[in-house]
Amino acid sequence: MKLSKIIAGVSAVATSFGITVGAASAEKVLTVASWAAPFHTMNENVFPWMNSQLKSCTGGSVSLKVEYGMAPPPAMYDTVRDGVADISWIVYGYTPGKFVTPMIAELPSIPGNARQKSVAFQKTYEKFFESAGEAKGVQVLANYTHGPGMANTIKKITSYKELEGVKMRIGGGVANAIGTALGVAGVNAPAPKVYELIDGGVADGVFFPFETMHAFKIAELAKFSFHNPDGMYTTAFAIVMNNDTYNGLSGAERDCVDGMRGVNLARTVGWFWDDADKVGAAAAAGYGHELTEANDAERQYYKDATAGVTTDVLAKVSAKGVDAEAALAYFKEQVATESGQ
Repeated sequence: MKLSKIIAGVSAVATSFGITVGAASAEKVLTVASWAAPFHTMNENVFPWMNSQLKSCTGGSVSLKVEYGMAPPPAMYDTVRDGVADISWIVYGYTPGKFVTPMIAELPSIPGNARQKSVAFQKTYEKFFESAGEAKGVQVLANYTHGPGMANTIKKITSYKELEGVKMRIGGGVANAIGTALGVAGVNAPAPKVYELIDGGVADGVFFPFETMHAFKIAELAKFSFHNPDGMYTTAFAIVMNNDTYNGLSGAERDCVDGMRGVNLARTVGWFWDDADKVGAAAAAGYGHELTEANDAERQYYKDATAGVTTDVLAKVSAKGVDAEAALAYFKEQVATESGQ
């Protein structure tokens, strides 16, 4: 299914709520606190698309305005929860201990692209995670992931064993545990700092998906990537809206937000991120990038090395009162279902 069809489908949902709220409604411009460069797909594609949908559905009474520099990436959840901004996108793993259930979406050895995993993540959230109540003071409009994570390095590797002791930037969440399992010397920092870390010799590589080759200019520095077809890891994200902002909208305006959110929004965001992976791959090719695919022996080694990561995550999720085994099985099932679309 093409992205244009997804967008058309979401537009149809919005239309079903009545696309005009009324010209007399006071205009509400919601502040979107964002990070990463303006040409990152969230800023260049996702938020403009959301703005267009809301303006159309509300007859222009609600629109979005992206603002940069309001807070560092790890503080975005608090920024929205506390009402400093109306909307933002968060990395669940940037706030250790605050969010546990989303780690299911980050587990190793689950193949799938951004669309497939984003839809599966949102459905699993609605069925298993939402009731855990981890997100407080915000409306979770959509959960999603990036595309396949890889090990990107300044020197070529052909085995996960060669990562032992290598200084690798790792972004938090399950990726941290995976790095530990592989024996890397983990360097933690938000994504916008990675170029600086590698350029300055603080890190010799990074766990990242292809989209970052363009979005964070990683192609200029890390000319080699090691990819696992079985799935190495992903990062769990969410688009969140302040509760007071949501409740302050008129009933018709909230209907417009509700018509856009959930699985429809997760799928659309996933499509944009998959497109961003293609842009990243093209950028990487321009720098003579070399992609190595893990062979069968390496794939088995990785599966064995990270098995304990999955066991540990399931125990932590279970402690939240969630049937973790059922949630993981459902997540995998939904990835497979979306893969067949």
